[in-house]
Amino acid sequence: MTDMQRIAEQYLASWNAAPAQRSRTLSAWSEDAIYVDPLMSASGRDAIGSMMDQAVVNFPGHAFALSGAVDGHGPYVRFNWTLAAPDTKAVAHGTDVVRVDSHGRIAEVIGFLN
Repeated sequence: MTDMQRIAEQYLASWNAAPAQRSRTLSAWSEDAIYVDPLMSASGRDAIGSMMDQAVVNFPGHAFALSGAVDGHGPYVRFNWTLAAPDTKAVAHGTDVVRVDSHGRIAEVIGFLN
């Protein structure tokens, strides 16, 4: 059984990590992970890390946070998130669906902007 809450938290920790700390948080991802949302996509842990680094540049001082309950079934985890700077309104909201591999690592992410 997938620990859905843990997967969602690891996922957001990857996005929230400073670029110098990114490789540590990406250990929760499979080497050949795939990420796609309406604005960007990447294949492979290194490319996904580079994509996340660019998000830090584009949204300095902002962080992703869970919004609501995490749910899913089998190898799939679904959750809502927000992106905001401290003490401000969110600049983005989304829903992501994560598929984990047989080792419990993030293998694929399909992201939606709400």
